[in-house]
Amino acid sequence: MLRNVEVEICVNSQSEAYVRRAVCAAEQGGASRIELCAAMEEDGLTPAVEHIHAARQSFESDGLMVMVRPRSGHFFYSLEESDVMVRQIEMAAQAGADGVVFGGLRARDHGIDEGLLERLLDVTRGLNLKTTFHRAFDATVEPVRSLDILMQYGVDRVLTSGMPWGSDASALKGISLLRQLITQAGNAIEIVIGGGITPANSHSLLSQLPVTGRVSLHAYSGVLEEGNVSSKCVEMIGQKSFGEC
Repeated sequence: MLRNVEVEICVNSQSEAYVRRAVCAAEQGGASRIELCAAMEEDGLTPAVEHIHAARQSFESDGLMVMVRPRSGHFFYSLEESDVMVRQIEMAAQAGADGVVFGGLRARDHGIDEGLLERLLDVTRGLNLKTTFHRAFDATVEPVRSLDILMQYGVDRVLTSGMPWGSDASALKGISLLRQLITQAGNAIEIVIGGGITPANSHSLLSQLPVTGRVSLHAYSGVLEEGNVSSKCVEMIGQKSFGEC
């Protein structure tokens, strides 16, 4: 039995024109959320404010999520970098974002940086923003413990492949951990599954997962045709209804 899931499409904010085209194609294909990122070659950074405006103007649903990651590389952030993240969250909210995507770890043990998490959540709650903890989660050494922490703090979603960060393997290889996380999460936090999701493997993935809990799929390269988001590919991954763009 296949569950019905929402689909989130990652859009690389290359230019205002590209963002508008990509967001429209994703929405036409039935995507319920957009994750807007810059520099996907660096695994996603905070996009420019004009690109957030362009995405907001092109996406009528209330699922515009904006990446907040001030630099590439590791997920250990200084106080000065956390100040930058706060300003970027405020910028995203002012530009029309419905939520933000962020994450940070402690350098000493690669556990969730609870001080940073609490600070950023205080800001997002004051701005009425939804929150996703990004794939820094996959860089933690104790994912079960890390998920408990995110649930305790009231994070809305966590993005994971079920595989260690830096692995080239798709989420299909992370089925064992994904099952465990979905069961653990129940309805307390949404598990957003990302990492090599394509129209060719999404149904196989879903067929191996529990039908309980809150689950959605996240795709990037799997819905691109010649570098552009394909509404047909988006539709094939999950949702079946089309909207006018």
